[in-house]
Order: sequence, then structure tokens, then C-alpha cells
Amino acid sequence: MTRVAIQGIRGSYSEEAAIRLVGESIELVECSSFADAFCEGESPATYVVVPVSNSIVGKIEATSALLVSSGLQVHGETILEIDHVLAGMPDAEFADVGKVRSHPEALRQCSNFFQRNPQIRTEPGSDTASSIREIVTSGNTKAAGIGSRRAAEMYGAKVLCESVADAADNRTTFYLIGK
Repeated sequence: MTRVAIQGIRGSYSEEAAIRLVGESIELVECSSFADAFCEGESPATYVVVPVSNSIVGKIEATSALLVSSGLQVHGETILEIDHVLAGMPDAEFADVGKVRSHPEALRQCSNFFQRNPQIRTEPGSDTASSIREIVTSGNTKAAGIGSRRAAEMYGAKVLCESVADAADNRTTFYLIGK
């Protein structure tokens, strides 16, 4: 089984990219930051999967800088179709949502949605999947998260709004990196 570190948790787009790049039988190492994921990649037994660019917001600065300074090598690449949904508690309603949490890059990819819904404030989260999980565990029907449909299903969230990204053809390039 191949060890793969990601920034985020199960249900994140990074986990989906890791499965696509390495296969289903991976030992997932969930990291709270990109820097932590890169530290895990210093081990010869561990790969790292990170997003490096997005079709809406461009280069992901945090991972690009870490890639340059880390000395790790790129071993593979995949492009994932990103279809963000707004997800909340099972009994939540879109009209009641006043706060949305997600990874800062995902929030940036949905700027038009927030311009159309100025009553909703954003809150940065550590990643898309954990943002959805935290909303569900909080019990707050006035809060929601942005992430994948897969994460919403995995953590028991209700999809309140479909396809909230600025472009229907939202894609993110992920690298598989390691020693």
C-alpha cells in the first residue's frame, strides 16, 4: 500500500486526485496544511498530492512556492473536474444560510456566487471536505460549506445549491510528488 499525504481529509478533491494518480489502495495521510504534507513527502516512503493550478484562479501560490523550495520531484499529474456544491445540515435551507466555510482557494473559485448572495459571509476553512464535515457536526443550519458532492454524501450533508463555481468547466491540476 502506497502512503500518500494530502492537505485535507477523506472526501477532499486532493484525496480524489490521489486515488486517480496512485489507485484505490493507498494509505492516506491527512495533513492540516500544505507545509505539513510536504514534510511528510520528505520520507522516501511517502508521496504527496497537491493542487498546483486551477482554471478559474490560476496558480496555487502556496503549493508552487513549497514545490520550488522542497527539492521534491514531480512523478505524475492529473486534471480533475471540480464541481463545487453548497452543502449544509440535512434540515438546512439555502434561504437561511448566512455563513459559508471552505478552503480559501475554493471560496475564490466561487466569487460570483458570493457577489450574487451578499447576505452570505465567507469563512476560510482548512479544506473543502473538513469544512463540510465541521458544518454537519456543528448542527448550525445557518452555516454551509463548499466542496464536492462526494464530501457532502460522505459526511451526511444536504446539497443546498449545485455548481456554485464561477465557471462550469472548473478544473484543477494536481501533482504527485516525492523523493
